[in-house]
Amino acid sequence: MSPEKTILGGRTFVPVTESTVEHDLYFHGLAGRAGLRFEKGERETPEDFGARILDETVQSGKALELIGCLMVPEEVGVDGWTPEEARKTAAFIGQLRGDEDKARVRGLILSLLMDFFRCGLASIWTSQSSSRIRPTDSQTEFLTATAAGAAS
Repeated sequence: MSPEKTILGGRTFVPVTESTVEHDLYFHGLAGRAGLRFEKGERETPEDFGARILDETVQSGKALELIGCLMVPEEVGVDGWTPEEARKTAAFIGQLRGDEDKARVRGLILSLLMDFFRCGLASIWTSQSSSRIRPTDSQTEFLTATAAGAAS
């Protein structure tokens, strides 16, 4: 994930750049309960894939929890991430009222999810020789393009 800071409601948040096993398992469980399907359909364009992930995230009612899982208050730091901190972050973000904050949150949803899966799943795909989770060429291409676009 990019090391960019995000200011929401006057507080600074940083992305969870180096996750722990607990973090990975918590996130994957949460994404599963949210019903997110990160497999790109055969006829799905990269734009359609991104739009679907965004729609699934918002419709699941788990968007705030997912954001809370993928970033942490700067004063807590990445090493201070816990499921409880994720819930606190989600609660803080959920109470924001400002239009600028709302716009930032909407933008964060997809970018944080894509960054996590680009970085996190890449390591899973390469480290589990017998895993049933394998990226397709189109998924790898999409995630690489998404990361390049987010970095610019």
